Amino acid sequence: MKISSDKLAAQLKKKLPPFIWISGDEPLQLLEISDLIRHKARQQGCEERVVFDVGPQFKWGQLLQATQNQSLFGGAQLIEVRLGSHKTGKEGSHILQELARKNLGEDLFLITSAKLDATQAKSAWYKALDAQGWFIPVWPISPAQLPRWIEQRLAQHGLTAEPDALRLLAEKVEGNLLAAAQEIQKLTLFVPPGEPINAHQLIDLIQDASRFSLFDLADACLEGQLDRALRILDHLQAEGTEAPLLIWALSREIRLVARLLAQPHHFEQQCQQWRIWPQRQPLYKKALQRLSLAESHQLLLLAYQVDRAAKGSGEPFTELLLQLVSSFATRPV
Repeated sequence: MKISSDKLAAQLKKKLPPFIWISGDEPLQLLEISDLIRHKARQQGCEERVVFDVGPQFKWGQLLQATQNQSLFGGAQLIEVRLGSHKTGKEGSHILQELARKNLGEDLFLITSAKLDATQAKSAWYKALDAQGWFIPVWPISPAQLPRWIEQRLAQHGLTAEPDALRLLAEKVEGNLLAAAQEIQKLTLFVPPGEPINAHQLIDLIQDASRFSLFDLADACLEGQLDRALRILDHLQAEGTEAPLLIWALSREIRLVARLLAQPHHFEQQCQQWRIWPQRQPLYKKALQRLSLAESHQLLLLAYQVDRAAKGSGEPFTELLLQLVSSFATRPV
């Protein structure tokens, strides 16, 4: 059953189904909806969480094996499958359909992926899971909707802003909800609850709270500013920025560069399709001049290796992350 994200709160008053699939290309909403599902799963008795990250060599049979393993605590399991932009393939399709036929008991599956295309939505595995669970599509917030979204987000923190300030902040973050959430979090440190923020105050507050952000790191890499990128990385790590956020920020931009390089003669159309704001397009043009499609694929593989290291593969995470930033800001060697 397909459920819109704005109807999810009502659905969460009910028992979770065996399968929940969240799909979309907006990371903040994906993360926050996933957190809501995890919280409900814990309330429902899932005392253990098992996570699978799907990569090129992923063995789908592990999912069947996970349903046969008893939880260490004797309770139900929340089995997470992070698909990203990977396709299920023949093996994955077969396993997903088999899981849909299987009695999972109290175990639950939470699957996250990039936006599903029309072909996937008509597949046999989609129909099998749709009959047993929820599909929650995550839609991007349009530029026209963004000021209202920011207003609602501010209200969650007890803050209000005048219309000009809302529009100014929307322009600053250029459609990036995670950037907007970070700016709002900074504002909570400087603005008393209930005090309206006007545009002039907002400019001053943002400047006062200015620090290097994940997006400064990504921009420096896109522009090929190696020294600046390394300084920002050092600053972010010193501040304790979590590894998944660093990897996400870099991987997101590399993936966009790869998509643009795949159709280099349709830059404007591609920017429109992937919602790259006009103010940011020069950054991507610089990256396209410096990188080839094959090199962008090398960077994606390196990002996957960094992600594995962050999750405990035994590989040296710090060295690999430094290599990723250096390679992205110059070119793979």
